Amino acid sequence: MKLKTCAVVCVSFLILASQLSAFDGQRKGFILGGGIGGGSLSWNGYTDFNKGVFATNFIIGYAPSNSLEIYYTNNVSFFSQEGSDYYIGVTGLGVTKYTKPEGKGLFFCGGIGISVLAGYSGWDTGSDTGFGALAGLGYDVAKHWRIQGEVMYTTIHDSTSWSFRATLNIIGF
Repeated sequence: MKLKTCAVVCVSFLILASQLSAFDGQRKGFILGGGIGGGSLSWNGYTDFNKGVFATNFIIGYAPSNSLEIYYTNNVSFFSQEGSDYYIGVTGLGVTKYTKPEGKGLFFCGGIGISVLAGYSGWDTGSDTGFGALAGLGYDVAKHWRIQGEVMYTTIHDSTSWSFRATLNIIGF
C-alpha cells in the first residue's frame, strides 16, 4: 500500500511540475480559453425562424506547435422563442491553425461534434442531440486576445440550424 501511495505521489508531482511552464507565453503546450459575443441563428425544421443570439465558447487542449492547436471545444448560442429560453451548441473536437507562429495574425478554426438543443426556462425544458460542425477565422489582436467569427451548423432530427457568430476571446498558453 505504501508503495502505491508513493508511486501516485511521485507521478502526481511529475505531472504538476511539468505544468508549471504551461502558461509561458508560447502557444505550444497547454491551452485554455473562452469568449463571448453575439450573432444570429437561422432555424429550419418543424418551425422556421431567425433570431439574435448571445454566443459563448470554451476550449481546453494542447498545441503541438506554435501554429497548431487541438482541443475540446464547447460553442453555445442562447436565444428565446415563444416564451422559453433555449441554447443550441456544438461540443467536440476543434483545431486552430495560425498563419504565423507568433504575434498578431490571422488564424483558421473548425470543429465537429455533438449538437445539443435544450430549453432551460419557460414551458419547454427538454433536450435533443444531433450532429454539429464549426468553421471560422479570426485575428490575434494582442497576446492572449483574439476576435473570431464562425459559422455553426447543427442538425437535430429533421431540423437544421445555421448560427453566424462573432466573439471576443481570451486564451491562456
